[in-house]
Amino acid sequence: MTPAIDANAAPSLVSLGPDGHAYPIPPPEALAAQLADIRERAEAHRARGGQVVAVQGLGFVGSAVAGVIASAQDSSGSPLYFVIGVDLATPASYWKVAKMCAGDVPIPSPDAELTKLIADCVRKVRNLTATVVDEAYALADTIVVDLPLDISDRFTETVHDIDICLAPFERALETIGRRMRPVALILVETTVPIGFCERVVLPILRRVRSERGIETPVRLAHAYERVTPGPHYVDSIKRFRRTFSGVDAVSAAAARDFLASFIDVESYPLCELDDTNASEMAKVLENSYRAVNIAFMYEWTLLAEKIGVNLFEIVESIRVRKGTHDNMRYPGFGVGGYCLTKDSLLAQWSATTLFKTGIELRVTLEALRINNRMPLHTLDLAIQLAGGSLVGVPLAVAGISYLAEVADTRNSPTEILIDEALRIGANAVVTDPYLARWKERSAIPMADDLDSAIAGAQGIIFTIAHKPYRELTAEELRRRAPRARFIIDGFDVIDDATAAALHAAGIRVAGVGKGHWLKRGYHL
Repeated sequence: MTPAIDANAAPSLVSLGPDGHAYPIPPPEALAAQLADIRERAEAHRARGGQVVAVQGLGFVGSAVAGVIASAQDSSGSPLYFVIGVDLATPASYWKVAKMCAGDVPIPSPDAELTKLIADCVRKVRNLTATVVDEAYALADTIVVDLPLDISDRFTETVHDIDICLAPFERALETIGRRMRPVALILVETTVPIGFCERVVLPILRRVRSERGIETPVRLAHAYERVTPGPHYVDSIKRFRRTFSGVDAVSAAAARDFLASFIDVESYPLCELDDTNASEMAKVLENSYRAVNIAFMYEWTLLAEKIGVNLFEIVESIRVRKGTHDNMRYPGFGVGGYCLTKDSLLAQWSATTLFKTGIELRVTLEALRINNRMPLHTLDLAIQLAGGSLVGVPLAVAGISYLAEVADTRNSPTEILIDEALRIGANAVVTDPYLARWKERSAIPMADDLDSAIAGAQGIIFTIAHKPYRELTAEELRRRAPRARFIIDGFDVIDDATAAALHAAGIRVAGVGKGHWLKRGYHL
């Protein structure tokens, strides 16, 4: 049977990955052959007593989750699962499938365990693969949903204007419903609004399954992810606490068994909540709490700079209070990533739209607004050190990713800074050692490397503490950026000794939360 292929996936199209490489989208006949191979391997695995898992979405969460599940073994060391990652046959998505099929981590990672794990499962054990063909869902005993659920405008100011991009997610659920085995477990890991599984996901699956003549209850559970891209990528999945729930007792039991098969539950026990409303609230509350704590530090950052003290040193002195204050946040450039920038809006959307409570999460939403303003403070420091204007000033912005050592540009705070810098007339270029392109801002000039970016720059702004930036000495910066008149440290990249040496060489220096630099006159 020839698989159903997205109309956009013509053989002549290619998918461009963040590494800058082009991955041709295969023609239908090649995908049909691939599906036949996947079906044969899946059925052989099931014949040996194993199960088949499909992971819908191969982004930062799904690709790593697929690899970790594929690495799960029984007591004899044999793989528990044959895992199929599924994504779209579109220019924006196919590259993830191509890289996974080659045994490569779709998203570059500093975690060597993840790199080896995926390579071994694809190339040696051969129990991990990927496809764009949605018939793969018909092979699965468990389908893990790791799709993005986006906000149309995360800068919205009123609770009634929050608009969630529901249509792509709903279409993806319908695809599962059309293909899934009647007794397969659907496990939603995506961060969703409160009430979403009960009021959106379950009705869609029931409707589509009913159209197929399937009347057996849907097995549906929610287990929100806590995946952390970076050096502990695998640990954040395999060796970390998880909270879950099911729409009924059967679903909850199935979810518990599945999660316990690849998570170290002896060291990190699972937490089961009463229903999916509770587990969905747990995720958006967890991330909102963190976002509020970050926003809280912003006003203290401004105060520390005004009165000339080092807020980093102050926070370190407070963090010694273990159990109550050891998670106090440090000053920073801004908040980025997929979760902290939008999850509070998901919660408010639920309160307003799904439950119609009339409740406004005022403190929570104000924290989002504060965090959105944070990058502009770093830009204000640059304006001050430039003499009051950045018009025509050659400016290098070092750091696009929101997370150190990770090529993750989702909702990067650099977007806010660079948009405003260009609006006010700066001659800005961006660079990042982990990125070949910036898909969210493809029109913005991007240098191939740091040297190219800073060679002619009069101003340099460091927005993320990537290791290559932290290792720069004052002498290297002077040599590689001979025209630099000022440097702004947005995320604790430069230490005190380097700042002093730069100032001694005639370069103005300022840092977010580093009022002691201003007190010492490094900005003059």
